[in-house]
Formats: sequence, structure tokens, C-alpha cells
Amino acid sequence: MLKKVIIFLFLSVISLYALEEQNIQKVMDSKVKQVLDILKDKTLSQKQKDRKNVRIIDDAFDYTIMSQISLGKRWKTLTNNEKIQFSKAFEQKIKHSYLDKLKLYNNEKVIIKNFKKVKANRITLETHVIGLDDTYKVIYLFYKKKQNNQWYIYDVELVGVSIIQTYRKQFSEFLKTKTVKQLIESL
Repeated sequence: MLKKVIIFLFLSVISLYALEEQNIQKVMDSKVKQVLDILKDKTLSQKQKDRKNVRIIDDAFDYTIMSQISLGKRWKTLTNNEKIQFSKAFEQKIKHSYLDKLKLYNNEKVIIKNFKKVKANRITLETHVIGLDDTYKVIYLFYKKKQNNQWYIYDVELVGVSIIQTYRKQFSEFLKTKTVKQLIESL
């Protein structure tokens, strides 16, 4: 029991400092290993795996910024209530999508490759998912939040395709004929 408490406290401390610039690569490597360990754990139900994995990755993402980027200029036209509703719905959509992709896991290896500061407030972290037949590049895009000087993921590129830009195109098309309320309900 004491060992579990110590491990929990250690992981909590990592999360508190998870996204300072000098720790990004190390912490993301740790998070990936934790997720893979959970996926391999045959004693856990799918629901338990999902909950644990969301807790591991949750503090690395800025869902509000992701929501804003996915709506583009349309974000400014929303009421505060619509912004909150959309952000919550979009966050759930991102998490659900992430968990769906994790269900496809089949003992692939994940290697953290390149950490690159592309601007003073932008960093990319390249990872490779190595399967039996192919290797896929996944790039996490981080930005530095001015309020707390911490780094957060605002987008993920899978095989060269931006998740947020893909949603942005879909939402733009959707909103040509439907309302924001309908978009929120569809998420």
C-alpha cells in the first residue's frame, strides 16, 4: 500500500511539472510508457484502462485552445455559454477519439524521437509508432501558455495530418448549413 502511495505521489509531482520546457521529452516519454503498461495490463477492464489513460494524458492538453483553433474566426462570435459548452463537448470528442485509437493497440513500440523548439513559444515532439509492417510518425505540437509559463499540447499530427485542422474543416462545412447549437449536439 505504501509503495502505491509513493508511486502516486511521484506521478502527481511529475504532472505538476510535466510541461516545463526542459521536462517535456522526459515526461512525455514517461506518459507514453505508462499508457502502454496500462494497455498491456490484462487485469484491467476496458473502462478502467480508459479512465487511467485519460488521467495520464489529460494535463498535457489544452482543450480550450484546441476548441478555439478548431472553430477559427467563428469562435469569437460565440457567447460565453456557447464557448463553454463547445469546449466541453469538443474535449469529450478528443478524449473519445484518443481512447478509440488506443483500442487498436497491438504491441507496437513507441519511441520519442525529436524535440524541436520551432519558435520561442512553440515546440514539436516527434514520436514513432513502430508496428510489424510499418512505422508511423506522430508529432505533438506544444505552445507556451503565458499565464503559467507551462507547455501544453494544442494539436497532434498523425502521419502528417493535423487533427485540429481536420476538425476545423469539418466544422466549417457543418456550420455553413447548421447552427453552433447543432454542432455542439453532434459532438
